[in-house]
Amino acid sequence: MDRNHLIEQARRSCGLTQVELAARAGTSQATLSAYERGLKSPSLKVAGRILAATGHELTLRTFVDWTEHRAPGINDFSVPDRLWPVAPPMCFATITMMPDLIGHSGKSEWNLLDRGERIGAYEQLIRFGLSHQMIRWIDGGLLIDVWGELELPDPVRAAWEPAIRTATEAPRDDALRFMSGTAWVAASARIGRTKRLSPPPPPAPSPPPPRPRRSRFDPRPPP
Repeated sequence: MDRNHLIEQARRSCGLTQVELAARAGTSQATLSAYERGLKSPSLKVAGRILAATGHELTLRTFVDWTEHRAPGINDFSVPDRLWPVAPPMCFATITMMPDLIGHSGKSEWNLLDRGERIGAYEQLIRFGLSHQMIRWIDGGLLIDVWGELELPDPVRAAWEPAIRTATEAPRDDALRFMSGTAWVAASARIGRTKRLSPPPPPAPSPPPPRPRRSRFDPRPPP
């Protein structure tokens, strides 16, 4: 999708008119209309500013290339050149697909929130699934978590190893990096608004100490 259609889609998704979005983004309605109609093309900086006014941002999306493999004694299978994230809740969906072709249990529904069922679903998908099924339901991080427990033929495991190895060669990161002013972002998320806690109420003043009671026989003058 090009930048022009992105702007129109973002505007419509948040229920803004062109006039309202133009005012938020610091541009004119005529210019915004020209962008949406494809008569003018905004720069990335301008497109980013307009999308930010709708509560969206320009981001990167991973393109995954697939290679079909063939090995004796097993079905042909597809292998990606890299892993990818699947955001919640889809990575924890309950999916219905082909019956269990490994354990022959007849099971065809898999709850990805359950770790054991996720292992079974990933085995089915990696061995028999199509690329558009795998890219929809296999999350890279969750796959790495169960990779050593998957029952896969040696040719399948070997073919997937480069993508697994690349994904686990994680860079070093600094938990205090945000102190330098660098934008604190994840691969597919950015901090939007943060609702701060209200300051705690001040402590109640301590009551004054009780005044000592005087006896009428106390010879001291009254205070």
